[in-house]
Amino acid sequence: MVSSQNTSCFPSGDVVLLKRMMKRILRGLRGIVVFALILSFPLQAQEKASHFKLENGMEVFCYERHSLPLIHVVVGVNLGSKDETKKTSGMVHILEHCALFRGTETRSGTQVAQDVREHGAYFNAHTGRDLSLFELAVPSEYADWGLKNQKNILFQLKITQEELEKEKQIILEEINQVEDDPLKYATSLIYQNLFQSHPYQKPIYGNKKNIENATGEQLEKFHKKFFVPSNCVLSVVGDFSLEEMKEKIKSIFENIPEGNVSPRQYPQAPPLEKKIEKKKEMDVQQGYLVIGVPAPDYNHPDQYAVDLLTEIMGRGVKPLLNTPLQKRRVNVHSISMSYNSLKYGGVIQINVRIDPKNIHTAQREIIQYLKKTRRLNYSKNDYMGAQRFHALDYLKSAQNRIKHRFHQSQEKGRNLAVSLVRFMLLNKDPERGNYIDQIEKLSSTDIRKAAGNYLSTSEYVVVSILPQKKE
Repeated sequence: MVSSQNTSCFPSGDVVLLKRMMKRILRGLRGIVVFALILSFPLQAQEKASHFKLENGMEVFCYERHSLPLIHVVVGVNLGSKDETKKTSGMVHILEHCALFRGTETRSGTQVAQDVREHGAYFNAHTGRDLSLFELAVPSEYADWGLKNQKNILFQLKITQEELEKEKQIILEEINQVEDDPLKYATSLIYQNLFQSHPYQKPIYGNKKNIENATGEQLEKFHKKFFVPSNCVLSVVGDFSLEEMKEKIKSIFENIPEGNVSPRQYPQAPPLEKKIEKKKEMDVQQGYLVIGVPAPDYNHPDQYAVDLLTEIMGRGVKPLLNTPLQKRRVNVHSISMSYNSLKYGGVIQINVRIDPKNIHTAQREIIQYLKKTRRLNYSKNDYMGAQRFHALDYLKSAQNRIKHRFHQSQEKGRNLAVSLVRFMLLNKDPERGNYIDQIEKLSSTDIRKAAGNYLSTSEYVVVSILPQKKE
C-alpha cells in the first residue's frame, strides 16, 4: 500500500504554553488538496490537547475530542523512498507490508489480522517519498489494545525468510499492477523526470530486483536502524481522557529503546532545465495525457496560492483547464489538476483522459493556455463596469469550495491524526498562519503571480499513453 512527509518539542506542562502550541500546530494543518486539512480553530470546551516527548525521544500529540466513540492511532516514521539507496530501493515498501501482514515476536500475521477483525478496527499503512504512516482506528473501549497493537507491529516485528518470500510475491504483483495502470505508470514517469538526480526520483514501490533478492537478515537490519522511537512520532485523536491517555502511552511506548538515527537532510529539488516528453504504448483503449510541473514544497509560502490555483484550474464544475479544449471543440473524458507538496519539492500534475487522436492537440492547447495563466482574470474585481456583473468569480468560488471541504473534514479524526503526524515530521515553521485566513486573503494578483512562477514556464514533463498499434 503506497501513497502518494523535524520540529522542536514544545513544553506540555504549562497550560498557557500548551494552548499556544496547539494553535500553532492546528494552524499549520494545511493542504486540502494534498493532506487532510482538519482544524484551525481554538479548542472547544470538551477538547483538550497535549504535545510531549517520551524519554526515548518519541514525539507525541494527544487530542481529546468526544464527537465519536473512536480513537485514531497514527504512527509516522521519518523514513520514505527518499532515504533508500539503489541497493535498498524497495525496503521501506516491504517493511510496510510485513508490519501489516507478516507477524511479530508474539503474534503471527494471521493472529494480527484476526485481532483487528475482532476489535472492529480500521488498519492500514502507506509508504511515501518523505515518510511512512501506520494508521489504526478502533472503538474507544479498545484504546489499550490499539496502542499495544501499533507498538507490537512496528517495534516487535519478526521477519522470517518464509514469510518474506510470501510477501515479495504480493509486492511484485502490486508493482506489475502499477506498470499496467496508465495513470499510475505515467505518474511514476513524471516523478522520475521531474526529480532527476534527487532522492525523490526513486520509485515508492521499489526496485523489482532488490525486492526479489531481499533477505530477512537485510530487512531486519534496515528495520532496526530506522524503526526507533527517536525517528517516529505518534498522534492519538479521539474519545478518551487526556491524562489517562498520556499515562497509557508512557507505560506502553516509553520502554522501547531510543535507538540512534542521525537526522537526514536533503537538498531542495533542483529546477527542471528543459521540457521532457515521454511516450508509451499500452494495452488501453483511450489516450492519457499527464503533465507534471515543478511546484513549491511543504514549507514554501507559495503553497496557499498554488492550492487555490489548482482548485480554479482543475476542479469544480467548470475547471478553467477545459477552456482551451472547448474552444477547439476537443472533447475530453476527464481532466483534473492536483498539487503534491513534499518536504524538499512539489509537483503540480494535470491528468487528461481523451481520445488518442486528440492527444497532440490537447497537449499543445493546454501548454499554450498554461503560459497565459499569468495574465488571466480570476475575480470579478478584475473587470470594469457591466463586465463585472456578468463575469464568473473563479477566485471566490474556489475559496468557498475549499472552506466547504474544510468544514466537512472537521469530524474526521483519522485524517486529523494523520495531519498531525505529517506536521510534526514535515513542518519547519511553528509560526504558520491560519490556513483558511491565508486562502481568503489571496487576490487575483497573487494567483497570477503563482501562475507566472509555476505554470507559465517552459519546464514541463509531458507523458502520453497511447493504445498499442495494431499489427
